[in-house]
Amino acid sequence: MMNAAARPRRVYGGQSHEDRMAERRKAFVDAGFELIGTEGYRAATVRAVCKHAGYTDRYFYQLFGSTEGLLLAVYSQVSEQLKQALVTAMDGTDASIEARSEAGLRAFFRFMRDPRNARIMISEVLGVSDEITALYMRTVVEFAGLLMAATASLEPSLAEPNEDNAIFGQSLIGAVIYAAGAWAMGGYRQPEESVIAGCRSILIGALTQRLKEAP
Repeated sequence: MMNAAARPRRVYGGQSHEDRMAERRKAFVDAGFELIGTEGYRAATVRAVCKHAGYTDRYFYQLFGSTEGLLLAVYSQVSEQLKQALVTAMDGTDASIEARSEAGLRAFFRFMRDPRNARIMISEVLGVSDEITALYMRTVVEFAGLLMAATASLEPSLAEPNEDNAIFGQSLIGAVIYAAGAWAMGGYRQPEESVIAGCRSILIGALTQRLKEAP
């Protein structure tokens, strides 16, 4: 006799159970992205998200448990998209500090030009809960690691996982995030080239000095 674990999952309407769950999850995350990105986390109630996604709250709770769970999913998706954009941009240029700083900053501010991305990445994750704050901090650490790894071909010691490199990288990422937040919250009035130029000066100046100080 075939046991329950070995039985094939039923297919309805040409879709497996896993495919239907993935489709529902995507609909909820897309709805969360739109609502949180345009109106804010507090506006993304279960009722509003379900209406936007076109599914009942039964599926919402099954997939996320709470609106905080949805925020975690939305933020994780947006941060992963940004990470991939940065990696692609920096891998597509030469290994100099100037070239990689330029490529990374242009990819970053192009991504933040969408106010939904900026709002989710910078403001809506602050003050929600300890878990969300921890995710935000882990993401900053991850992006700092990407920045330091981008200089490893010039000075391998900069990519070593030590506390000094971690704090240095996080400080630079923090400066760029603050600039992006001010730019977005100001309605993108300041020219993008001007914002990039300011951040470029900070990154190149700090990284060049760090290279000089490397043992």
